[in-house]
Amino acid sequence: RGYTGYRDQTVTLQFKAAGTTSYTDVKTVTSGTGGALSTTVKATQDGSYRYTFAGTSTTAAKTSAGDAVDVK
Repeated sequence: RGYTGYRDQTVTLQFKAAGTTSYTDVKTVTSGTGGALSTTVKATQDGSYRYTFAGTSTTAAKTSAGDAVDVK
């Protein structure tokens, strides 16, 4: 049995600047086929991005690990 993600779910992209401790919301994204997520933002400073899903009545909330960005 495999995992199948849900489409049409709202997920929030968050950013935490380097040297800070809290994430802030950047934009909301709606999942596509199989729960796939895709978006683009312009990085202007070093930090970390992550996705967070608030959950539903049948699905637990979940937050991804952060992905670091290094702006050159």
